[in-house]
Amino acid sequence: MTLQDGDPRTVGGYRLEDRLGAGGMGVVYRAQSLSGRQVAVKVIRPELAGDPAFRQRFRREVTAARQVSGAFTAPVVDADADAEAPWLATLFVPGPSLAERVHRQGPLPAVEVWMLAAGLVEALRDIHRVGLVHRDLKPGNVLLAQDGPRVIDFGIVRAVDGSDVTALTGTGVVVGTPPFMAPEQFRRGEVGPAADVFALGSVLVHAATGHGPFDGDHAHAVGFRVVYEDPDLTGLAPELVPLVQSCLAKDPADRPTLAELLTLLAAGPSAAGPSTAGPSAAGGTYAPAAPAAPAPSDGVTAPGLPDGVVFRAPTVGVSLAPEGVFGPPPTVTAGPPPVPEGAGAPPVSGGPEPARDAGAVDQERDLEHRSWLRRDVEAPRRRRRTRVAVAVAVVVALGAGGIAAWQGLRDDDKGGRGSAAAPGGASPGPSAPACGPAGAVNAAGASSFKVAMDHWSAGYQAACPGARTNYAPTGSGAGIQQFRDGSADFAVVDRTLTTAQAESAAARCPGGKPVHLPLGVLPVAVVVNLPGVDSLTLDAPTLARIFRGQITRWNHAEIAAVNPGRLLPDTVIQVVTPTDESSTTLAFTQYLSKVVPTGWGSIPQASLAAVNGGPGVSSALVAQAVKQTAGAVSFTRYGGESAGLTTVRLATGAPEPVDVGTDSATKAVATARITGTGADLALEPDFTTKAAGAYPIMQIGYAILCDRGNDGAALSRTRPFLGSVVAEGDGAAQSGYAKLPPALAQQVRQNLATLG
Repeated sequence: MTLQDGDPRTVGGYRLEDRLGAGGMGVVYRAQSLSGRQVAVKVIRPELAGDPAFRQRFRREVTAARQVSGAFTAPVVDADADAEAPWLATLFVPGPSLAERVHRQGPLPAVEVWMLAAGLVEALRDIHRVGLVHRDLKPGNVLLAQDGPRVIDFGIVRAVDGSDVTALTGTGVVVGTPPFMAPEQFRRGEVGPAADVFALGSVLVHAATGHGPFDGDHAHAVGFRVVYEDPDLTGLAPELVPLVQSCLAKDPADRPTLAELLTLLAAGPSAAGPSTAGPSAAGGTYAPAAPAAPAPSDGVTAPGLPDGVVFRAPTVGVSLAPEGVFGPPPTVTAGPPPVPEGAGAPPVSGGPEPARDAGAVDQERDLEHRSWLRRDVEAPRRRRRTRVAVAVAVVVALGAGGIAAWQGLRDDDKGGRGSAAAPGGASPGPSAPACGPAGAVNAAGASSFKVAMDHWSAGYQAACPGARTNYAPTGSGAGIQQFRDGSADFAVVDRTLTTAQAESAAARCPGGKPVHLPLGVLPVAVVVNLPGVDSLTLDAPTLARIFRGQITRWNHAEIAAVNPGRLLPDTVIQVVTPTDESSTTLAFTQYLSKVVPTGWGSIPQASLAAVNGGPGVSSALVAQAVKQTAGAVSFTRYGGESAGLTTVRLATGAPEPVDVGTDSATKAVATARITGTGADLALEPDFTTKAAGAYPIMQIGYAILCDRGNDGAALSRTRPFLGSVVAEGDGAAQSGYAKLPPALAQQVRQNLATLG
């Protein structure tokens, strides 16, 4: 990437040749010394350079990085922490990052992953042997040189003894990238050598499969999975499973030391032993590997952190639980929240509590000490569970927008097909849902539906005394697992089931099959931070070229062509890329792949690599990153997350460009095609629609049940609740979620009545 206007031409005597990338800390350039030696020079942003605390941290980074040397790291060759714009020069490593390699060419073969593991372990050994912990090992920080991998970016290393933790991180700040952080980092802010081993396991899964073991739509969902769930090893070669499982042990004391890993890697894949689980391609849950003996230095912890911990990625952060335990957000309903997997199912109502094993009891005791931050939008009337004293929400720091809140839809379907009468024999009013029998409706699935389910549940329970709904936002895959195992009456997904997921869910449907029932629609907004421009129109070809890095300035002729008469600044486009796997990214790339397959590619993607070195963040942090970066563009969920940003209008071929919104998303859903059969209402959106006022970039949320074989008692409670969710109303529009078109909502209610 060529130098831009305003970039320096020399730094510290090094001649800058081009840009390698830009992030929250600064800009990285490829440069050349007077003798011709190539280096990578990181120049700190002016706003950070003026912060004395940051300068102190940067000095420590330089000091720490100078201590690390080895064949698998990029050594520091020069630095000036006291310059007007502080800078750091490391040996230039030609080659793509692991993230770029996987994105462009797909996963690495197992034999290459094995060699990659050996190089990364040697790099971590070089880092740890000088008393440091890297703390941000991830695919973007691994460069693939011809002679082996290199670990880079020592900007957040810390001493193993914790002596420099305050100076490095500041009060209450724990640094890292959530998909590659260890459970102890989420739970207590602990960072020892074993945390790097856990990150190594996550990096190897990404390298071998193209996805992470704990991917999620936002940092809170990722943290829940890291702490409580088994890793997703779908697609991992069997010979790599034991190696990866040992690294991903939840307890840091159960992870192997680097010395043990080097011994295993030197012996070859056969020495790892057979996997204790079934074939990885089946997408099943893997049994944990046998614990390895901990090294004396493993598990060294940082001091306790104060309330309001912020996990800060290189450019942005998320607020998680204060010192204590990271855990799943409890339900906001009057009933008990779902207990994490392994802790036993929550009691329904009355009767003795089911017996639990010792691990479950320990986990519940752990939960008893949880202290959650409360969102100011949550109703104070919601009760706490007696034995699990937790607040009813977690704040994810996404800027002023917060998380988009779903609003409930009222049921105007009088009588509610297949539903029991209202309590006391009274008929429900025109806008009241028909109520089912008293008892709990248990559901699990997509985290993006958490707030929606909370609101729908609160409205349904207010109208139907005795009803109770519990929702566990464990992710779509885990929701299918809980549905199959019978701990959830229905699952919630934000995309149609894969073949493997459908086969898994079918185990719950004797004599039948799983079916999709649409619940709501989530528009995906393209957002920009362009000072002086409060309205912007883009079309699919232009978007594709921007997100491919082919259009780099805002006054480019293609952008000007769809914005006639508008003055566009001659500034650099900063593409903020959500690099984790998410349904939001899938919806965005589905749109581009359908409309401009030659310019984008015909295969949609659920994750992307950073564009031209621009900021790469998790999906949940996109809005905040765009707000912090002038000239930025990205895409995020419409509603709370896009609040305060300029949303782009789409030129779709309709008579007028289309604004993102709930009404326009509903119009687009009306053009979708039903691909399911029978009671199944799986939809194929028409991303190429030119219907007037139809906004085509969207996600559709579904409830997953069986068309036959449902538990009768559970179905009698579930049917009226879901009927009330899809009833026509405008509550969802207030929070950024679109209602179903009336004809589709009616079809959902009719199909609900046919389920058995």
